[in-house]
Amino acid sequence: MDSVCLSAVLQSEYPTCFLLITQVRDNGSYFYIDASDDSKSSWMRYVACASTEEEHNLTVFQYRGKIYYRSCQSIPSGTELMVWIGEEYARTLGLKLGEHFKYEFGEKELLMKLFQDLQIKPLDHISSQNQYLCSDMVSPIMQSHKPSYPVNNIGHSSGFQLLEGTQNLVSLGRAQSRYWTFFGFQGDAYGRIIDKTKIICKICGVRLSYSGNTTNLRQHLIYKHRREYNELVGTQGAVVDPQKSVEVVPPREVASRAVVAPTVGRTTKAVADFIVRDLMPVEIIEGEGFTHMLSVLDPNYKLPAASFLAHTILHEMYVQAKIKVGEVVKNLQDCSVSLDLWKHSGSLSYLTLIIHYVDEGFESKNMVLSSRVVSEDLSEDSLKSVLLDVAEEWGIRENTSYAVGLNSPSVKSAASKVGWKSLPCVGQVLRGCIEAILQHHTIQTTLDRFRRLIATVFSSTTQNEELTTHGPVLKVHLKMFLRDGTKWYSIYTLLQSIVDHSKFFKGLIETLNEDGIALESGDWSILQDVVDILKPLAIATSTFTKDQFAGLSLVKPVITSLLYKHLASNEWDSDFCKNIKKAIHEELSFRYSDSEVNQVLNLACALDPRFRGLDFLSQPDRVETLHLLKLEASSLAKTQPTETACVTPDPQNTRPAAKKPKQDSGIEFLLGDLCSVRNASGSTVNQQAEQEISSFQTSEASSLCQDPLQWWKMHYTQYPLLARAARKFLAIPATSVPTSWLFTDAGLTVYRKRSALTAEHVDMLVFLNGNRLLL
Repeated sequence: MDSVCLSAVLQSEYPTCFLLITQVRDNGSYFYIDASDDSKSSWMRYVACASTEEEHNLTVFQYRGKIYYRSCQSIPSGTELMVWIGEEYARTLGLKLGEHFKYEFGEKELLMKLFQDLQIKPLDHISSQNQYLCSDMVSPIMQSHKPSYPVNNIGHSSGFQLLEGTQNLVSLGRAQSRYWTFFGFQGDAYGRIIDKTKIICKICGVRLSYSGNTTNLRQHLIYKHRREYNELVGTQGAVVDPQKSVEVVPPREVASRAVVAPTVGRTTKAVADFIVRDLMPVEIIEGEGFTHMLSVLDPNYKLPAASFLAHTILHEMYVQAKIKVGEVVKNLQDCSVSLDLWKHSGSLSYLTLIIHYVDEGFESKNMVLSSRVVSEDLSEDSLKSVLLDVAEEWGIRENTSYAVGLNSPSVKSAASKVGWKSLPCVGQVLRGCIEAILQHHTIQTTLDRFRRLIATVFSSTTQNEELTTHGPVLKVHLKMFLRDGTKWYSIYTLLQSIVDHSKFFKGLIETLNEDGIALESGDWSILQDVVDILKPLAIATSTFTKDQFAGLSLVKPVITSLLYKHLASNEWDSDFCKNIKKAIHEELSFRYSDSEVNQVLNLACALDPRFRGLDFLSQPDRVETLHLLKLEASSLAKTQPTETACVTPDPQNTRPAAKKPKQDSGIEFLLGDLCSVRNASGSTVNQQAEQEISSFQTSEASSLCQDPLQWWKMHYTQYPLLARAARKFLAIPATSVPTSWLFTDAGLTVYRKRSALTAEHVDMLVFLNGNRLLL
C-alpha cells in the first residue's frame, strides 16, 4: 500500500461542520479516518501542524496500513507535538520538488497552506465511498493559492517587482495607506494574521516592528527602496537620493528601525558565516559545486536563494554588527582613522575607513566603518564628500584628529577640510623606496640577465638535478624569482639567496658555456650593492609586521635610523651604491618633510616608554616636543576632567589649609613674573603635566621589545595625564591597512576577493568581514 498519512487538530472555535480527521493515501487515492470521538482515538489526534520547518519535532510515515510518528529531536515534557510537510508528501502533491529544491520566500507557508487545506474537509463532502485522486485535488488548490509563478522568482503587483511568495502575506482589512502595497503580515491557512507586531516587506523580505502606524513602513521604503517609494508617492512626495548608491543608515538610527531577524537554522547560519569570514560573493551558494557539497553533507537541507540570504540573514547580521560598532564609537573621546583606497573594477574605486582607538584597558582596537565609492581619479571633492559623509554617519568628525593614508595632495587636502591631519602610510613610503631601487635601469638590466641564467638552469635536466642536490631552499627561491618577478616585499630574500650561492652559479656558467646567459663582470658587484641597500629596508618592513597595525611611535626612530645610519653613504661604497643611497635618502626626506607630521611623530615617540628619552632628536626638537606634550596633556585634562587623576594628598596631613596672606599689589607687580606663588594644597594642571613629563623622562627606559601599551597598562596611575595622551597618540597606526596586507601576499588575496563582490554587497560584506570578531 503506497500511502501518506496526515493529521490536524481543529480548534473548538471552528464550525461544527468540520471533523477531526486523518487523511490516508492508498494507491493514488485518499480515504479518511474519523478521529473526532476521543473515546475511539489515541494521542495521535493531538499532533499539530508546525507553522515553520524549524518548529517541527516529529516526522510521519505509514507502514502496512498503520500510521507512525518518529521523533526527530529530544522532546521535553509538556512540549506540543508538531509535524511538518516533507519532501515525500510534497512530491505526492505533484509539486515535483527535487532533492536540491530551494525554498523561496513564502514557499514554506504556501506548502503549509496546501497541507492544511487537504486535511480539513467539510462534513458533507466526506464519505466512505468518496475518494479523491491526488492530482484532482492538487490542481485547483494550486490555481487558487499559487498563481503564475515566473521562472525568475519575481512576481509583479501594481507594476512593482515583489519577492516570490509574498502574494500570500495578509494585509490589514482596514488598511488605507498606500504603503501597504509593499507590506503584509504572515498568516495562517485561513488568512488570519499570526503576529500583528511583525510586518514583512514584500520587496526584500525584511521583518519590521509594527506598532499600529505606518512610520516604520515609510522609513523602510525611503531608506531601502527609494525608487519604489518615489514611484508610489509620485513626484510631489519623492525623496531625492543625493549619492544614488546603496542606502547607508546611520548607526544611531539603526536601532530605531527595529529590524527583526528571521529564524535561522544552524546550517544556514554556517553558510552566512562562511561568506563573511572568507569574504565570498553571495552568489557562490548558487554554484553547482557548492550545492553539491551541501547535498552530500546534509541531503535534507534546503539552501535559500542568494537574494534571500543577502536581504535577510546577512543584512540582519550587518544591522546588528552596526549597532554594536555604533555603541562603541559614540563613546570614544579620541580616535584616528586609516584610509584604505582600493580598486573594485576597471572604473570603480572604493575608500574603506577603519577607526583606531586604545580602550580603557590599554588594548589597541580597530573596526571597519564604511566602504564608499570614490571617483576614479581620486579627486579632492570626491574624497572630501565621502569623508564628510562617513564622519557624520558615525559621529566621529570632532573626536578624530589624524587620518593615515595615501600620501597624495588630494587625500591630504580632503582630510584637512574635514578637520583631520593627514599622515603618510609608512608601508607605502617604504614600498616607493624599494620600487625606485628596482626600477633603476642598471639594476633592471642586471636582474634580467640573472633571470635568463636561472631559466636556462631549470630547462636543463642535468643542471636542474644538480640544483636540487645543492640546495632545495635555493631552488624554491629561484622558482619564486622567475614566477613573481620582482615583488618589492620579497625581492631582498631572493637576491640574498642568489648572492650567498654565487660560487655555485659561477660554476654553472662555466659548465653551460652558452651564448646569451653569460654575466658581465660588474653584475655580481651590482647585485651585492643592491642586497646591501635593500637589507635595512627589508628589516624595517619586518619590524612593522609584528602587529596587525604597528603603532605610529615606531615610524620616527626607524626613518631616522635609515636616513642617518643604514642608508648614509660610506667611504667604502662604490659610486653606484652612493648614487642609489642618495636617491633613497632624498625620497625618504621628502615624504617626511612636513613639520606638522614630524611633530605628531615626535609626540608619539615621547609617549612610548621605549623612546621616551628622544635620543634620536636634536636638542631643539626635543625641547619643542616636550613643550607640545605638556600643552597636549593639559588640554586633554581640561576638556575631559573626569578622565584625569589628581595628585594623591598625604593622608597624614589632615590639618586645614592655611589662610592665604593678604596680597601686596606692589610686590606682586614687581616680582609676580619672576616668582610663581605655589599653592600648598595642590598644583595646577600645567604643573602636574610638567611634573609627570619630568618623572617619565628620567625613569628607566623600557626594552625595545616591550609592548608600550602593556607598559602603560601597568603604570597609568603614576602618570594619569600622560596616560590620557598616550591613549590618543599610541592609537594612531603607522599604516593605512594591516601590515600583512602590505608586506606579504595576503593583501593581494584580500583585494582579489573584494573585487569579486557584487557592488551592491561591497559595503555590507567588507564591514562584516572586518568586524567578524563582533559577530
